[in-house]
Amino acid sequence: MKKQLIKIVSLSMSLMLFASPLIACGKKESESVSYETWWTSESTEDSGEVTTTETEAPTTTSETTQALPTDVIENPYTGLLEMDVANKGKRGIGITINNCKVANPQRGTSEASVIFEYETEGGQTRLLCIYPDISKVPLVGAVRSGRVNSADMCAGTGAIFVCWGADYTAVPSHVKNNNITWMDLNNYIYDSMRGHDAEEVPEGRFCWRDREWMNEPGHRTGIEHCGVTRGDFILKCADKLGIDISGDTERLFNFVEDGTASMKDAKPCSEINVYMSGTNDDALFVYNEQEKVYYKSQYNGDPQMDCNVDKQISFTNVFALYCPINLRPGESGGERHKDIHMEEGGKGYYVSNGKLEEITWTKPTPNDQIKCFDKDGKEIEVNAGKSYICIVDTDFYEKTTYKG
Repeated sequence: MKKQLIKIVSLSMSLMLFASPLIACGKKESESVSYETWWTSESTEDSGEVTTTETEAPTTTSETTQALPTDVIENPYTGLLEMDVANKGKRGIGITINNCKVANPQRGTSEASVIFEYETEGGQTRLLCIYPDISKVPLVGAVRSGRVNSADMCAGTGAIFVCWGADYTAVPSHVKNNNITWMDLNNYIYDSMRGHDAEEVPEGRFCWRDREWMNEPGHRTGIEHCGVTRGDFILKCADKLGIDISGDTERLFNFVEDGTASMKDAKPCSEINVYMSGTNDDALFVYNEQEKVYYKSQYNGDPQMDCNVDKQISFTNVFALYCPINLRPGESGGERHKDIHMEEGGKGYYVSNGKLEEITWTKPTPNDQIKCFDKDGKEIEVNAGKSYICIVDTDFYEKTTYKG
């Protein structure tokens, strides 16, 4: 009887020891982790009075075992286990964000899984922020008008394209011809001339001017730099427009565990300064070795901030991808729209984990993903984490600089 009691107690202790690492590694929903790093090991400590064979739990071994969380799944835009399982089978969202100097700081950029930066008219740049879960998109802005180029960037991620106005000479026909899901919030503005909080926005309106921004004299030069929206409003807009948000999303890149990407012939890279245009010549990314991320600055070295959380944005991966960019033929006066010829692909850089790799890339059609290749023509591995993708004129390739 005594021996049987010892075995029962021992088995209970063994099960507790096995379970405790899993409990210790438990992640909050807001945290992220890759598949490779979510693991537990069985304790090998002796139980003292009873032999090892008597204390082994019948369903375990002494080898490391995989134990994945059940409340989160992989974010296809980062390769990390960080997306709510309830979002499985739903599409992400891509939102155009103003990036001229007077439109900074921005809102919601730190929570984007991917950010594209690209040139628009006048040499200004604009952002396309990609989020995997529409329901969790924070207050985001300043939301601006869309372009054919941003529609194509968004389409390549499988996300729904959201903007506030557009180049109406080209975008409507382009998204229709290429079956790109498009949501123009310009049709659903609430009180465009005054600032408001989200709680004041009535049913049927899905975007508005931010009260705090509108009350900052001298900081903004126009109301076009104050437009905002939020995930719950985007969902309501999708419902009104009959837009189906369901659908599978492919992984954006060939993700591997952070820090393990095989970067062929890589060079050390503590910072890279991407020359985007004549008016935005310092898209600067500086490596933080302790955090293993690159922090973004611009406009004479000012930190690029998300004022929702008073936080400088940072990324595991930085891409500088070069292709021809030119003024649209036949235009004269007024806005000079740029055509970005991503279908031609080109050369570029992949920067991560303190290293820089020279690459080539392709995106043959609007709906194709961007694919990146090493010098041998093999698709590159990408460290799991957030990515910042600069789409840059080939003419500016030699103006990008980096330090080892």
